[in-house]
Amino acid sequence: MGYLDNIRKQYWISFFRSLIPAYVIERLFWQQRGMDVRMVVYAEIIFALTVTVIEVPSGILADKFGRKRMLCADGILSAAEFIILLFANNFLYFAAAVFLTGIGKAFSSGSENALLYDSLSTEGKQEDFEKHLGRLSAIDFTGSIIAAVSGGVLANYFSFEFNYILSVVSMCIAFIITLSLKEPVMHTKPEYKTAGAIQYIKQALKIFRDSRLVLIYCLTGAVIGSCIIYLDEFWQTLMESIKVPLVFFGLISAVSLTVRIPGNLLAYRLIKKFRYENIFTFIIGLCSVCFASIFITRNILCLVPVTVLFALSGITDPIVMGYLHSRSDSRIRATAESFSSLGLRIISVSVGLLFGYVSTEYSVFTGYLTLGIICAAYLFFFRLACINKYFQDS
Repeated sequence: MGYLDNIRKQYWISFFRSLIPAYVIERLFWQQRGMDVRMVVYAEIIFALTVTVIEVPSGILADKFGRKRMLCADGILSAAEFIILLFANNFLYFAAAVFLTGIGKAFSSGSENALLYDSLSTEGKQEDFEKHLGRLSAIDFTGSIIAAVSGGVLANYFSFEFNYILSVVSMCIAFIITLSLKEPVMHTKPEYKTAGAIQYIKQALKIFRDSRLVLIYCLTGAVIGSCIIYLDEFWQTLMESIKVPLVFFGLISAVSLTVRIPGNLLAYRLIKKFRYENIFTFIIGLCSVCFASIFITRNILCLVPVTVLFALSGITDPIVMGYLHSRSDSRIRATAESFSSLGLRIISVSVGLLFGYVSTEYSVFTGYLTLGIICAAYLFFFRLACINKYFQDS
């Protein structure tokens, strides 16, 4: 089966890496171990800064020394995170855990998709990248749904620590499968064999400079992703504000993951029937309307736009990543995606600061209205960019 065997293995790796029952009781466990809200925020900042600093260097390392090595390193760090948390009893333990998580996240960023694309490319099936990327996301959500439902039940009958032990086991299984991956051949130019970091950075940035549609589409994915991040992070607060009973939170979490799967699976079909700019115009516009609808309804009816937003998020990533990887040289594929991920994190911090300020000073509903305004403003910019010759591929 050659390198296509990597695809099947990546399916299993994605499943076990998402089968983490610890996540469903994560905040409760942290609180039980003495972590208040302020400490959690500090931990999140440590994670964000760690990923931001290591994002691009890790992409260069993946392109220079192999994607499999970076994924194996991520597997070790991810298992270590949960082991540390099992024994955590003060902020330093939690800080160490999120620091390792940040390094692992940076190591896997770009490496996983680059290995997927090159595995397909080696077998002449690179046109199936969006399809397999969508399936990987669908499998990831499936594992998360199973973990959310089972984790809640397990936490009810056993200690929180039991969920973390199972999470370590799941991470170890994913790591063992990762060890069996086969590093695909990277078709590259001779000068890359002795190239330094600066050469990788220059060539990765050249992709965004030479193909400005790559730049605008990655920017679009970053804006949409940044807004959806704060729906992912604070939907519980929103549900509490509209008086949804706590008993339904598990169901809502499962639904929020399930509705993304169709978009993951069908994204590759959409790009065969519609132009990229039309797809993104529709998604950005509908995101703006949905965020505004949350502000307008302020009751149980806001579950409708919330569900639509989660569904839309399932479409965006496979399309953006497919466009980027199809226009990237094999040798700098991970570095290019790392730059895209770095853009997402920078924008998400800016959006998050504004969302947090507005939500604190006014209400979470006003915070989501702000996200709707951001989407509407970006839609205006996106349409101008699409008709501006500067943003056409050169």
